[in-house]
Amino acid sequence: MAVVYMHIRQRAENVRRNRVFRDRNNPLDCMDDDQIVRRYRLSRPLILELCRMFENDLARPTARSRAFPVSFQIMVALRFYATGSFQMVNADVHNISRPSVSKITSDVTSCLKRVCRNYIKMPTDQAGLHNIMRGFYEKTNFPNVVGAIDGTHIRIKSPAEDGHRYVNRKNYHSINVQAVCDSSMKFLNYVAKYPGATHDSFILTNSNIYELFDSREIGIGWLLGDSGYPLRPWLMTPMLNASTEAEERYNRGHMRARCVVERSFGLLKARFRCIDNSAGTLLYGATKSCDITVGVAVLHNMCINHGIPLPPDENHCDRGHIARQQYVCHLNDGATVRRRLINGRFSQ
Repeated sequence: MAVVYMHIRQRAENVRRNRVFRDRNNPLDCMDDDQIVRRYRLSRPLILELCRMFENDLARPTARSRAFPVSFQIMVALRFYATGSFQMVNADVHNISRPSVSKITSDVTSCLKRVCRNYIKMPTDQAGLHNIMRGFYEKTNFPNVVGAIDGTHIRIKSPAEDGHRYVNRKNYHSINVQAVCDSSMKFLNYVAKYPGATHDSFILTNSNIYELFDSREIGIGWLLGDSGYPLRPWLMTPMLNASTEAEERYNRGHMRARCVVERSFGLLKARFRCIDNSAGTLLYGATKSCDITVGVAVLHNMCINHGIPLPPDENHCDRGHIARQQYVCHLNDGATVRRRLINGRFSQ
């Protein structure tokens, strides 16, 4: 009798150990492709690619119950990136606890940050630079452009320490993000670590993109920036107070080519509302907010690479751009290069 009782008890323990306590319906299995892109911003094949990429980082054994599948964790994080909704709302949508949403979002963000150099990179070889030049020239008729540079502000909650350093000129707390993009709106360089009060010229001169051009590791082409940036031989800015037809043509061509970076920021924020003012404020500390900003930039480039469209009901105007003061500097070689460009290209 005792043997039979022990056998029954052992079978019951095995059943209890293998039982799934929650119904975690995976959105990949219950939505069509259009619904997935609309709600999670990435396509089904791209989400599966992320699953394979982060399998070893996100798959965790647990003795208490079945662990969250990797695909489920990625979908939870993508839903936050896409909507910027509160953790409790995301928890209710996916039938899990709020702490689980927080942990999943943090883990997936760390994974994306770790691979950012694989997806956001400025080419230094001649072939890569010439491809970028060709793209700008075919779309804007502006020669020798290897990138457009600009900045945007990501609203965050007031940090516990040094909060005054994060207050920008529009009087809200933010992270000042600098980016360089190509003609297809893909980010080539992305800096998201400076408080909102930091001047754009300071971010530029302390970035690796400045070192690449200033050291002539990138020795051909130039970046296009607005009047908030300093004029350099490799950084062309608009002509202030244009007085000739050639200078006006240069400014029009410059604006046409440079505005792609503003559209890149607009597309990024429309696709991932968590960093857009329409979703409110990133309710995280400054460091984690920077990590989230980098993570969605990685996803943005993946969407560009795979041709993932923005859902048709989304509006991608840039809501975080703050007009900068004009940068006034002494004459340097940049002025000579710009004058030569105007006379050689836009005088006819």
